[in-house]
Amino acid sequence: MAAAAAELVDRIVEQGELPPPGFGHRFHSVDPRATRLMQLAHELEFDQEYSQLIRAIEHALSCHASLKGRSLPVNIDGAIAAVCGDIGLPSEVADTLLIISRIPGLAAHALEEQRREKPMRAIDPTSYVYDGPSDRRVPERRK
Repeated sequence: MAAAAAELVDRIVEQGELPPPGFGHRFHSVDPRATRLMQLAHELEFDQEYSQLIRAIEHALSCHASLKGRSLPVNIDGAIAAVCGDIGLPSEVADTLLIISRIPGLAAHALEEQRREKPMRAIDPTSYVYDGPSDRRVPERRK
């Protein structure tokens, strides 16, 4: 699996397809949501071939000579895809779960915008400052 992952990463780098789908995060060097989901899958003994492969690819990305210093961790989309594959869900169902997982954040953002800001304003994405709740620790284990 490690050899296949290294070969795949070589091809991805060669073709300039970085970051590959399911890897990388704009703000985090490690996506805490992906970490927790993969941890739960492991605890529940659902981490099988897909989870092992995505971890092998993550490792191959971190070891690739041309990517030294660049963090491309498994992100939540990659973790959901791997776990869905491991439990035997079809890719169409995994796609649906990826979409559904975005809805709470989108709804919260829309509500915040409606309550705090005037409608139809121009937003420069480079000049905003996040002032929402601070980061919080995700429990390491279920109780």
